[in-house]
Amino acid sequence: MNREQLQRDFFPAEIMLKLYRDLAGSGAEAKIELIDEYIEKVRDSYDEDVLYIKQHNQIAHIYCMSEQHKQAISHFEMVVEKMAPDDYPPIYFLAINLLIRSNCILTNYDVAKKWGELALKNHHHADPISKLHILNDYMDVLSETETDLDKKHYSVIQSIIDEYGFPEKLGDPVETVRSMNKRHKFWARKMGDLTLAYAKTDGANTFEDLEQYIESCEIGWYKVHALKSLDLLKNKSAQG
Repeated sequence: MNREQLQRDFFPAEIMLKLYRDLAGSGAEAKIELIDEYIEKVRDSYDEDVLYIKQHNQIAHIYCMSEQHKQAISHFEMVVEKMAPDDYPPIYFLAINLLIRSNCILTNYDVAKKWGELALKNHHHADPISKLHILNDYMDVLSETETDLDKKHYSVIQSIIDEYGFPEKLGDPVETVRSMNKRHKFWARKMGDLTLAYAKTDGANTFEDLEQYIESCEIGWYKVHALKSLDLLKNKSAQG
């Protein structure tokens, strides 16, 4: 497989705009037809395995967004079974995350557990937030089946705490994961709001907003990210 091609942005902006804007009210079939047509157009320029993964991954997302979970599962399985975890972790682990979620929705709990265990087995290839999302959905499966998380996976939770600088202490694994997931959503959204506000203005009040964010943020990674953003803005302001 050509990993360089796999890890490159694939669908051009005009295709994605048409998919999510122009065809927003259309059924899955029309959206899939658009994807299939583009795949055929570029077929001679890409590795076949890359095309296979990109095509089925996008089709799976289309089905997932239209809540056709059985069809989404089929295509996400094609993606995961074609890949090694380190081929391109963002696609691999998001596909598994959605396999856990979709199977849980359909009450296929044993299958959802299988995907959860596979993701946790290969967790060292995933970034901390991918691991958090997977654990959060896996906890839904365990809750539905009244099953405890295997203690061998506690270290995965601790690794997320350590790598991202969460304030949580690992106690009850379900409560810890739920708390981290809620906290991450909150501070990620606030960072997104800051970024959007800066893009829509001339930067007025950005210094103060970032300083307030840094002072109040409870997650180490976001504090560091905000500090770097503040330094860049200060340097830019000093230069002119």
